[in-house]
Amino acid sequence: MKIYFDTEGLIESNRLYFEEEEAPYSLFSSVSSVYPFVKYEEELAEINDYCCFILCQLENKLKELIKDSDVPFELVKSYQREKQTKKDLNDIFDPAYMFSPVTTWEKLSRDINKCTLLLLILSYLESSLNEIAKWFCEERLISLGQKEKGISAVAFYLKKIGECCQCDLIKTLENELKYLNMVRKIRNQFVHSEWEQMDGHYDKFRLCDVFNAASKFLTEIENAACNAGIIGR
Repeated sequence: MKIYFDTEGLIESNRLYFEEEEAPYSLFSSVSSVYPFVKYEEELAEINDYCCFILCQLENKLKELIKDSDVPFELVKSYQREKQTKKDLNDIFDPAYMFSPVTTWEKLSRDINKCTLLLLILSYLESSLNEIAKWFCEERLISLGQKEKGISAVAFYLKKIGECCQCDLIKTLENELKYLNMVRKIRNQFVHSEWEQMDGHYDKFRLCDVFNAASKFLTEIENAACNAGIIGR
């Protein structure tokens, strides 16, 4: 029986800057070294490394369980499952496979863990944008106001930050915002205990792309703040 596991394209933050080939994704790097942007750079790298650590430990756990299993398993390094064959379906309903700890830990690593790490990244981004929006609004003497119904927290903060920087960050980050709205819906299903609806959703995103989008947000916001004179380079 095939067991699927993927490291989500993540690598440790210190390796991102020393890869000989082009890095698979980027982490935010402050150009101003102004607090709190320098803090975001450090914390996002730490969160990235935490995710790497968790995934590494889970992979090792699966390898140990497969090695000690009485029935054969094949560990496949892929974030997407192959199309199931008749044999695959028979294996799924075989009690020897169904109640194996290998199967249990695969589900924990692919479903629960992946969505937990997604929750961590998105919560950190929303918290950071909230901090920036309050800071910039105080600098510009603009009221933060209340989030409108039907708009995400990320879009609301981005709009207010753009207003303070006198630019349209919603348009600049249109693709990243669309992507984050998609994964946010998956996050919300997970948070609200709609786990039965999660099947297959974890194949729709990779954590490296979530980090990439979050980093692009912070990069564009810092550049806009520099151009607007809120902070200096």
